[in-house]
Amino acid sequence: MSVYYKECPAYLQAAIESMLNQTEAPDEIVLVCDGPLTDEQNLVIGEYLDCLKVLRLECNKGLGTALAEGIKFCRNEWIARMDSDDISADNRCSLQMDYFEKHPEIDVLSGTIAEFEGEACTEEEVLGKVTSYKFLPESNGELKEYIYCRNPINHPCVMFRKSSVLEAGGYQACQFFEDYDLWMRMFKRGAVFANVPNVLLYMRINHMYERRGGLKYAKAIIMFYKKMYTNKLITMSQFLTAVGIRVIISLIPAKARQYLYETGLRKH
Repeated sequence: MSVYYKECPAYLQAAIESMLNQTEAPDEIVLVCDGPLTDEQNLVIGEYLDCLKVLRLECNKGLGTALAEGIKFCRNEWIARMDSDDISADNRCSLQMDYFEKHPEIDVLSGTIAEFEGEACTEEEVLGKVTSYKFLPESNGELKEYIYCRNPINHPCVMFRKSSVLEAGGYQACQFFEDYDLWMRMFKRGAVFANVPNVLLYMRINHMYERRGGLKYAKAIIMFYKKMYTNKLITMSQFLTAVGIRVIISLIPAKARQYLYETGLRKH
């Protein structure tokens, strides 16, 4: 888990609690402080020093770098990731570890995300506030096709094999697309992906559609797909199709973008 100074302290606490209250709790939680934090955030972290491994970066490096540094601190082969403002379902780790035990060939596994808005800080509070669900194809065969159109993994609830991630070069600086960039590189190396249909995480989407638009985001889209094409991970046709569609979506008004996502790309 990575946190930076703009995060709400109450949301950070809720995220930590959701991991501590798992039916199959992790034996370590690594928290990367991406640059200096506020006094309120540090007070929250101080309450959990007995169960957190805290890594502090001197300045804000961005999510890709923060996660790359955090992985180095993880001692286990299986790593679960989440954002510092989301809430993991209490059976998330159990479901994912059970799946890995039954399917040892899998390298990367995520599942369904339930999206909500508001200030809820527990799974019980969230249940009545879910606005939509983000489902993904489940099998590696389906995801082989899907990855060229859209991100095949719900990053906030991913669990992956550490060695497979490192063999592909790990997380790299790629603004807004750190995860998609990693999945592309892993896929080309033969990594095996899967998703479960179960809800693994409740994702707080306050202002998300505003963040996924504008010139800065459009530029990041172009840079990401340019990197994919330069590294021969996609064809020119795939580059033009993906950039054309996603840049247009990023430049339409936020309300229209939200409507498009919720009606065409989400289930209610």
